[in-house]
Amino acid sequence: MLLHEKVVEVLNPLAREYKSIGTMKKELAELQEELGQAHKQVHISEARIATALDKLAYMEELVNDRLLQDRNSTAPEQTSPSPSTSTQSPKVVQRSLPRKSLNVSGPVQPYHPRLMNFWYPVAFSADLKDDTMIPIDCFEEQWVIFRGKDGKPGCVRNTCAHRACPLHLGSVNEGRIQCPYHGWEYSTDGKCEKMPSTRLLDVKIKSLPCFEQEGMIWIWPGNDPPTATIPSLEPPPGFQVHAEIVMELPVEHGLLLDNLLDLAHAPFTHTSTFAKGWSVPSLVKFLTPASGLQGYWDPYPIDMEFRPPCMVLSTIGISKPGKLGGQSTKQCPTHLHQLHVCLPSSRQKTRLLYRMSLDFAPLLKHIPFMQYLWRHFAEQVLNEDLRLVLGQQERMINGANIWNWPVSYDKLGVRYRLWRGAVEQGAKQLPFDKPV
Repeated sequence: MLLHEKVVEVLNPLAREYKSIGTMKKELAELQEELGQAHKQVHISEARIATALDKLAYMEELVNDRLLQDRNSTAPEQTSPSPSTSTQSPKVVQRSLPRKSLNVSGPVQPYHPRLMNFWYPVAFSADLKDDTMIPIDCFEEQWVIFRGKDGKPGCVRNTCAHRACPLHLGSVNEGRIQCPYHGWEYSTDGKCEKMPSTRLLDVKIKSLPCFEQEGMIWIWPGNDPPTATIPSLEPPPGFQVHAEIVMELPVEHGLLLDNLLDLAHAPFTHTSTFAKGWSVPSLVKFLTPASGLQGYWDPYPIDMEFRPPCMVLSTIGISKPGKLGGQSTKQCPTHLHQLHVCLPSSRQKTRLLYRMSLDFAPLLKHIPFMQYLWRHFAEQVLNEDLRLVLGQQERMINGANIWNWPVSYDKLGVRYRLWRGAVEQGAKQLPFDKPV
């Protein structure tokens, strides 16, 4: 900055009449040399910072290695090196440290009750009208959501207490859901308020805590008392929601989260959709704080976060529609924000809620049938993933370990698995979480 001020001073028209052209040329040449030295120092500083970041990343990997080793302490130990490898140099031996591994194999086990003690988004508010119902599966149980007399949503078991008829096949009358078999009607708290053709009995079906916030319907399926706060899933300021899509997918929700938390597969898997024409980087990294479940991808201008218990949020920087641009999301002029909610319907089924927002092109919201185009594109992208994830699921059920050999760009997926394992084991302090 000081050198810049000197250049301005030299070129100041008010000073030119007092200096010869030769003097100005000489001073400019000296300043140019000083600027060159300053640029050189800046590059040296950048290199030092990059080296320090690499060291921090290596230290973080060592910490992750320790966490993985602690989790897999019951797993069989790896075989000791043979005599032929014991004479390797210290550098080679250092690279032969036990590799990171997670044991995710075999048939999907029943969901642990501790995983249910969270608020789960299950539907978009716009899809739940006053006279409609939304049947959902959550943790192997069937539920139905509808609005009561006060307009607030409720969630009750999707089974009539009388003869076990599915309630969602009926209708909603004055804020009560009516069974299509014999007309029994239930309020949002599960109490039966009408029994046509017979005496009213004291009958109640199970209901779940249900809440509406920021355009989404949430339920608490666990046995513990629900927490007082629900996480915010609104897009960042300046974004407008352009699409809200719900899909039922035939995969376990953990496998789908593994896939969504991985961007390194994009130039190989999504060659017909959003990653068409992408070059394959020589190195892909996910950079994140040592105690966080969020970060950004390098070299892609994409920020990503896993938000417990089953949400993935990402912001993608684009220079023009359909194209990635810039070195970071902040350097890009326009952005696309995505929310993926992976609700565990059953051990081999996921209810996916997808919301897409943009901070540009607001007129797209008003184009007729645009939501169908967004849905078509989302289905195309998911189908590219599904054929691979279904193959993983089949092999996992047959005993293959789908996390047999994690590498550096698998960091966020590994952290999700560590977080989930800690929840199921009842850890007092969850990993990568700030102490309360």
